[in-house]
Amino acid sequence: MTGWIVLGAIVAVLFLIAQIRLGGRAVFGPEGFFVSLLAGPFKIRIFPLKEGREKEEKPGKEKKAKKKEPTETQSAQKKGGTVGRILSLLPVVGEAAGALKRKIRIDELKLRVVWGAEDAAGAAMGYGKANALLGMVYPLIDNNFKVKSCDFQVDVDYGRTEPEFSADAAITMTLGQLLSFALHYGAKLLIHWVRSGKRAEE
Repeated sequence: MTGWIVLGAIVAVLFLIAQIRLGGRAVFGPEGFFVSLLAGPFKIRIFPLKEGREKEEKPGKEKKAKKKEPTETQSAQKKGGTVGRILSLLPVVGEAAGALKRKIRIDELKLRVVWGAEDAAGAAMGYGKANALLGMVYPLIDNNFKVKSCDFQVDVDYGRTEPEFSADAAITMTLGQLLSFALHYGAKLLIHWVRSGKRAEE
């Protein structure tokens, strides 16, 4: 009985771990452009790097070993074979992209446009065009992705001489989805790559 309880507890823990959401967040605005990694409740900024984290290059000369340059015939054969093998992977890449689109969830998508121009007529026209463009973009996003929260705003400011844009987007997928996706399509790509190599040798 104790063994079943322990097994059930392990399965429950693994299930909860698989539900942890991983992804990224990108923010663009007057303050700059920022990119962060998301792991559950934690957020790690990766761009721009914080001050002091940049690595300084060590002085000194690097010695590079001389490599024997292949002949033109060998290079042409190698390039042609490699390109052919890469092209053979495109159907699998397309299939993976479609599956990834279904797994990704847009947790938050905010876009704000404040239109301004040198004259009132230009500002009004720009405001109308921005509204029309966002009206076309939203259905494309909503029909192709799972969207949890989306907020588009367009304003006009007759006191501004140029438009201002700001955006905030966060996309995630669960750890379980990521692992199953990586294992499934990673194995497919590897199998196709090995088979294409055998065909090239033949």
